[in-house]
Amino acid sequence: MRMNDLKSALIKSAYKAFSTTDFKKVSTNDIVQDAKVSKGLLFHYFKNKESLYLSLYEMAWQVVYTEVTTDFPRDSQDLFLRLKEMIIRKTSSLQRHPTLANFMKRVHACQVPFIQQERQRIYYNVNVDIYKSVYEDYDVSKFPHPEHHDEISKVVTWTLNRIASDWEKNHANSTPEDALKILQAELTHYIDFFKHYFY
Repeated sequence: MRMNDLKSALIKSAYKAFSTTDFKKVSTNDIVQDAKVSKGLLFHYFKNKESLYLSLYEMAWQVVYTEVTTDFPRDSQDLFLRLKEMIIRKTSSLQRHPTLANFMKRVHACQVPFIQQERQRIYYNVNVDIYKSVYEDYDVSKFPHPEHHDEISKVVTWTLNRIASDWEKNHANSTPEDALKILQAELTHYIDFFKHYFY
């Protein structure tokens, strides 16, 4: 196999292992055996197990980032509708990639201090870029007190993200299509509420 193919096999095997097993319990020996590559190749691309784990996390978020921001609709300048679109796109992306979604859940639950620290850095950087697509040029004139738009946007963003988080916990066993319809309905309900009080 070519080097790129070997690296792809290594990454695929690593996601497979880390998406089903806690970080500390995964053996790099098992990963390379499943990928049918040498352990030296693993350390050629990733200097250690921690580096591999964090690289996978960053790559997973890059997949989500690309699917959220590609052709993000710019026609509406309504902040609430943009936030809804972003959350639906992010959720749909994770539904399309269940291995990545399960892996990311395990990363978020990992208690290794270095992993926690670097995870927060990666998560922050990627989500800052995602929210740039949402916040860019939105219409603050819709607010009766436009000078408070920053505070309002933070409250709305936090609330809608919390709704999405609760939805994920409550509908983990639902079919993706049914679960997404429920999320869309809940987001629409709260957006209508926000529009009534903030516009």
